[in-house]
Amino acid sequence: MSVILESTFSNHAIKRSQQRGIRPWVVNFILEYADKYKYANASCISQFISKRKVKKLIQENVLPPAKAALVDGVVVVAKDEVIVTVFHKKMRFCK
Repeated sequence: MSVILESTFSNHAIKRSQQRGIRPWVVNFILEYADKYKYANASCISQFISKRKVKKLIQENVLPPAKAALVDGVVVVAKDEVIVTVFHKKMRFCK
């Protein structure tokens, strides 16, 4: 099975996205429209879309309501233009 992705994924990110049911288009969508950024460590940045931004994207017809649930709560961790891992946000980030 070959995986064609627009972004550069690490082997770990490909494996985790498949295990967690996060589709490649969701990751690319988050990278394009993310409005929240947090440092994961010294060199990685986690990115996600806030609930407020998801609602705004639905109102602007950028994101269909049926696909909003797939995007909401997904976090992408990247380092130097490479996706390191992806996961579903389960806990609240500190400000």
